[in-house]
This record gives sequence, structure tokens and C-alpha cells, in this order.
Amino acid sequence: MADTGAILGFDIGGANIKVATSDGHYVHSVPFPMWRSQNQLGTQISTLIAEFRKAHDNPRALALTMTGELADSFNSKRDGVISICNAVTEGAADIETILCYETGGQWCRTDEADNRWAKLAASNWHAMAHHCSQLLSKGTHILIDVGTTTTDILPLAEGEVATKGIDDTTRLQRGELVYCGVERASLSSIVSSLIIDGTPTPIARERFATTLDTFLITGEIPERPDYIETADSKPATRLAAHRRLARLICQCPELLSDQQAQQMAQQTRKAIVQLLSSAYQQVTSQVSSPIDSIIAIGQGDFLVPDFTGGLPIQYLRDLHPGSSQNLARIGPAFAVAVLLEQHLNQASSA
Repeated sequence: MADTGAILGFDIGGANIKVATSDGHYVHSVPFPMWRSQNQLGTQISTLIAEFRKAHDNPRALALTMTGELADSFNSKRDGVISICNAVTEGAADIETILCYETGGQWCRTDEADNRWAKLAASNWHAMAHHCSQLLSKGTHILIDVGTTTTDILPLAEGEVATKGIDDTTRLQRGELVYCGVERASLSSIVSSLIIDGTPTPIARERFATTLDTFLITGEIPERPDYIETADSKPATRLAAHRRLARLICQCPELLSDQQAQQMAQQTRKAIVQLLSSAYQQVTSQVSSPIDSIIAIGQGDFLVPDFTGGLPIQYLRDLHPGSSQNLARIGPAFAVAVLLEQHLNQASSA
């Protein structure tokens, strides 16, 4: 195997595929709804690699981490892990070295997935935490990754990942995983009613609007007219978000004023922050040492100051000056590329 060229990190989720190089200069994210497109995963991987090769050298190796195995198109997480690994093997057939990151920091080949699936499932959070624990090897820190779908709240202590949970169920129970992000969570799962012009208004318990609509209306997430992975498959624009919020209270869009839409957005934003704050308090209550800093990553890193009590915040871009401005959005893909580069370099020098 050549010892030159970039390491490509792939983070394959249930709604997006994220790609990054180990130097942080190349980052890319594409929507990929696993629950309806799993049979096209191999083709999508091949396309992403081809796009990278147009302007860069052939990859030295591919590092894989995932969360997409939880998609309900798979019979089980084991089935999902094996299917994802097989698709990556197919799509990256001309890359000699493909290694999968395991929770705990080990590596395995894609053809070992049948026996190693439990450690491969939902491993991306550990890759990010492992990388950050190397960067901040002294003191106690809390890594908070507010993504599109979920939020991870992970304690790091003296260069070690100090989480109590390993699998997703345990992490949910301990507050280290919150199934709410800044795009995909249904607002009807977060609030039961809203105050509209002073009147308590129960909402429709339907997936009419998501957290993305909240932050489009507040202006904290920019419009993306070409993005249609929304509640109604209409664009991610403020106008379309206004329509989706109107449906949430069974109102016609033209009868919902801009002021009322702002009321709804501010109240749902507050509820999201309260949800994350509760989990943050649960995690930090188990940390025995004073917390030195917060590490904020993910598309929703703008929310972190709202629930961390004024502690110093370091953003992923601060830890990697000169990297892509979009680095935080694809943090685990970048982290797993960095970790594989270290692993290969250590192996070659041994």
C-alpha cells in the first residue's frame, strides 16, 4: 500500500453521508435518507470517491464510522452494520485499505462486520471523543456535538473518553445521547402546546414541522433552497418553514402572521434548549472534577452557550486553525480520518 495520499473518513448516518480528509481541508456532506435509499449506498459511495478524485490524489485509505445501521429499513442493527460495510466495500472496491472504527478505538476490516457489528454500530461519537481527548490531554472537558439528528454530550478526563455508556440505549439513559438535533426532530415530539398571542394552543401531533423550521425562522440556520429533506419535502427556506409551522397549529399559512411564526419559533427553540440542558445537567452531575472547558461541534454549535452556564467554549475550528469552515458539521468523519492516519503511521513504523 502506498504511504502517501489523503485518508478519507466516511461517517455514514441515517440521513446524511459526511466525508473529510485527515488534514481537514476537504469536507463534504450529502443528504442520504438511508430508510429509503439503502440499496443505492454503494453507488453513492463510489460517486463521492470519484468526486474527490477529480481534484485530489487517489486516497491512501478509507476510514469508516457509522450510525445509519439504526434506519428502520434494516431488520436489526447487526443487519444494518453488515449492509453498510458491504456497500462500502462495493463502492470503494479500488481502494486497497478500508478499515472500520470500533467503539473503544480499535479497527477492523469490512469483512469482519458479522462478528464485530456491536462495536461498529453507532461508533462515530467515540471517534470524535477519542480525537478530542488527544487534543486536550489534560483536565476535564465536555464535548457537545449538536448535529442534525442527535446531540452527544461526552465527558473527557485527562486524555481519556470518560463516558459511562457505550451502546446507544445506555447512552440515552445517561443523558450522553439526546435524540434531538437542529434539523430532523419533529416539533410535535418536543412541545405539546404553544402560546399564540397569549392563547394556549395545542399542536397537531403530526410531523408537520421539524427543528429545522425553528432555526430557519430564527435565522440561525441559513436557507438552502435546494435542500428538500424537510417535513413536507419542500425547500429549506423561511417561507416554506412558515407554511410548515402553520400546519403545526392547523392554520392556513396566509393566516399565520410573521409575528406568530416568530412566537412559535422562539418557544420551540426554548424547549429544545431545555431538553439539551436537562441532559447536560445529568451528565455533568456525574463529573467529579471541575470542568475546564466545553468543546462545541456540530451544525448546532450555536446553541451550546445557551445551556452550559458560561463555561469557556472551544469550537472545533479553533482546535484546527486553517481547516475548512465547515469542519464542525462533519466532525466524526474528520476524526475517524485522523485516527486512521495515526494507526497506519504507527503500523508502518513498528
